[in-house]
Amino acid sequence: MGSSPAFEQYIPYIYRLAQRLVRYRRSAMVDEQDLVSVAMSALWQRGREQALDEKYAKQIIKYAMLTLLRNSSLMKMPRSVPMAQAIEAYQKAKSADELERVPAGNPIEQWEQDELVREIVSKMAELPRQDQILLSLVFEQSLSFQDVATVLGLTKSQVYHRYRAILKELRAKLGLSADKEIWA
Repeated sequence: MGSSPAFEQYIPYIYRLAQRLVRYRRSAMVDEQDLVSVAMSALWQRGREQALDEKYAKQIIKYAMLTLLRNSSLMKMPRSVPMAQAIEAYQKAKSADELERVPAGNPIEQWEQDELVREIVSKMAELPRQDQILLSLVFEQSLSFQDVATVLGLTKSQVYHRYRAILKELRAKLGLSADKEIWA
């Protein structure tokens, strides 16, 4: 590969930038090596697609690191929570379109039900990632508010109030009254 020497010339820059930017992380789950890895991967990928000049290469490196930093607050959790449980919650929240559907009696009711599910999924996708994870833990994993609080590093009261606020927000976005049940 002809771009290998060009790629290697950016390694010192990548390490310096990672050391400077790591302080902006939002979660201890991201460290300097994560920033270096994501930058090298992005640079390598772009280098395979086209020739890179210095300015463009540095933009790729910065963008990759800043994107990782911006997304580093996906989940804050105490160290006592099993990593497998946290990863499963994230994966469930990530695939909200796999929401279970209750079959309706006739095709028109089924279509209306499916349309409501699509609207709910669409509105859920607009929620902050932390709220998506909270809903995933409550509805898909059937965790209690206390268990959700443990996973998210919050108090049970904070989880309950955030849960109520999320449902109220979803109802408003969907144009539903407070007594109408979102989750069929």
